[in-house]
Parts: sequence; structure tokens; C-alpha cells
Amino acid sequence: MTTLAEEAPWAELARGCAAFAAAAEANDWGRAAAIMGELSRLAEADRAWCAAHDPASPERRAAIAAARTALEAAGAHLLPAHASLAKLLRAWGAPPG
Repeated sequence: MTTLAEEAPWAELARGCAAFAAAAEANDWGRAAAIMGELSRLAEADRAWCAAHDPASPERRAAIAAARTALEAAGAHLLPAHASLAKLLRAWGAPPG
């Protein structure tokens, strides 16, 4: 029998955010982009799940908190990469839009 945590999309969303953070830390931008597409699908699935279940369940809140922490960790790698790219584009005379 499938447990609530196994069928709930927020559990997979939390794992996906952790994988995204790991890809960003490894500068694996192809993998990060692929995971980002999956995260959008998982976020939509989570919204649909919340329509029929209690979104305030302790398991979901813990998974969403873990997802947020992972995304913040990814940001620590993405923001400097974005700043470096913007600096490079400015040096080439093509400022980002």
C-alpha cells in the first residue's frame, strides 16, 4: 500500500529542489535546467494535491521547508554565476536585458 508521503508530490518536490541545488553547486547547468523544468511540473502537482488534501500537514510543511532551504542554497551558487555572466556580457558590450 502506498503511504501519503509516497503519493504526495511535495515529497518529490523537496527531493527535486535538493537535486537542483546540487547541480548548481557542481556548475552542472544542463542538469540544473532539466531539473528546473521538472520542478515546475511538481509545483503544479503540489497545488493540485493541496486542493484535495490538507496543505498544512506536518509532513508537507517539513518537505516545503526543506525545498525552500535547498533553493536558497542553489541561489548562493546561481547569483554569483549570474553576476559573472552579466559582467562578461558588459565587457563584450552586450548588457543583459
